[in-house]
Amino acid sequence: MKRLLSILFIIGLIFGQEKIDLKKNNISIGMWDEKTGFSHISYTYDIHQTENRSFFLGGGTSILGWTGTMGWQQYFYKSKFSVSSVITAQRVDNFMWTGFMPTASILMKYQLFKKAQVKLGLVALSLGGSPHDSKAFSEIFPFIALNWNY
Repeated sequence: MKRLLSILFIIGLIFGQEKIDLKKNNISIGMWDEKTGFSHISYTYDIHQTENRSFFLGGGTSILGWTGTMGWQQYFYKSKFSVSSVITAQRVDNFMWTGFMPTASILMKYQLFKKAQVKLGLVALSLGGSPHDSKAFSEIFPFIALNWNY
């Protein structure tokens, strides 16, 4: 019973806040991305937004593979220059590796126009299963991309 009440309380905290009319569709083009990892072109849809956070689903593609993603973005500072962090769970399929890839990112966005931003930051990712897996590794990569919201 306590577990059920705890789960309902957490769901209420996440989804119980007032929704604000924000742009929900995002297209990103560039050298990787905070939401879709190693994608050069990506699309994400914000399934739930508040003033300072969003929960999203999306997908992206690079030259030799694709990524499906879901995650959470938290804004620390939001204006023409914004700072945020992103945590995602991704499914990656490419010619060398297929599997689950959790990521965490910190980024800065600069508003160029009403619907366009430049974003840059760092994405930390973990490929593979356990730390004892010979093919597993964790790395931090920089990224830069153009983003359009509509």
